[in-house]
Amino acid sequence: MKKKNLVIVPFGNNSIESSWIFDDADRSFDVVLHYYHKTITSEKLKVESHSFALYHLCDFKWIMAHDFFTRYPDYLNQYEYFFFPDDDIEIKKETIHYLFDLVSTYRLQMAQPVLLPGSFKSWKILKKKRWSGIRYLSTVELMCPVLSKNAVADLLSTFNLNKSGWGIDILWGEIIRKKFGPKSIAVFDSIGASHTKPVGRGELYEKLGKSAFEERDEIFTTYSIAKTKIYTIPIPENSWFEKLKSYFFVKNLIIKLNQKSK
Repeated sequence: MKKKNLVIVPFGNNSIESSWIFDDADRSFDVVLHYYHKTITSEKLKVESHSFALYHLCDFKWIMAHDFFTRYPDYLNQYEYFFFPDDDIEIKKETIHYLFDLVSTYRLQMAQPVLLPGSFKSWKILKKKRWSGIRYLSTVELMCPVLSKNAVADLLSTFNLNKSGWGIDILWGEIIRKKFGPKSIAVFDSIGASHTKPVGRGELYEKLGKSAFEERDEIFTTYSIAKTKIYTIPIPENSWFEKLKSYFFVKNLIIKLNQKSK
């Protein structure tokens, strides 16, 4: 049966080689790798595999994603949702299944799993909250977002505005909420991922040519963005009682998904 979800991962010589990339057994999604180093050193990637597709694009994450959809537009027509985890994100195959199902259930345009304790993070609001299933936010972070087909189409022209991606996440929130409303973006507290490397350091940032802060501020200035932080949307669904209800709803949904998969 044709899968309706796609995971796209920027991949290099030191990336986490998650087991679900190389094993598509009982996997409800397809995988595409965007390789960013000039030379492929991983032996696993040198062998042709039916479990993933490899594109040697040699660029930064969102620039590669922009080029990918521009060169291969059929991908946008084939799938309903797209998950874009960084290559230093640890996440289980089952969690990705839950993520896609929850995004579809809540009819979201953008979402992400919460960042688990011990993760490196730049936004405290994305830390796990107790007794919460879903929280509606102004945007999500670019390290592991899920986007709907419609969101990718609407945002594609902004994918390559800079190299780091800093500031683009805030811009995305402005665009998506304006078109789809205040309940179009959320984080799920009941499912999580781990960000294993510090934010703002490493190979990517050494290649930018300018600081990520400069790139971020250029986005804010160009698009006249006043609210430059991720914030909770002031709607009834974000009340304490509604978040508690969502905790049990999401928990029960995950139980049903587990039973269905057995």
